[in-house]
Amino acid sequence: SSVSISLVPPSSQLCPGRLLCCVLHFSPAQEQLRWFQGRQELTGHLVATNVISNRDWTQQVLVLLET
Repeated sequence: SSVSISLVPPSSQLCPGRLLCCVLHFSPAQEQLRWFQGRQELTGHLVATNVISNRDWTQQVLVLLET
């Protein structure tokens, strides 16, 4: 599997920045992706894709967190 985290800059001063996490080629599909700040889980302002199946029997998911 591979994981990448990148900062998506704000498109304007009114729009917050976002962190994008891409998890590719993982298996099994029951994996969970959660964001933490210190020991506190961040649950608000999250947008996630459904788990997407690849042709090689692995999965991928994208999760966006507004900062």
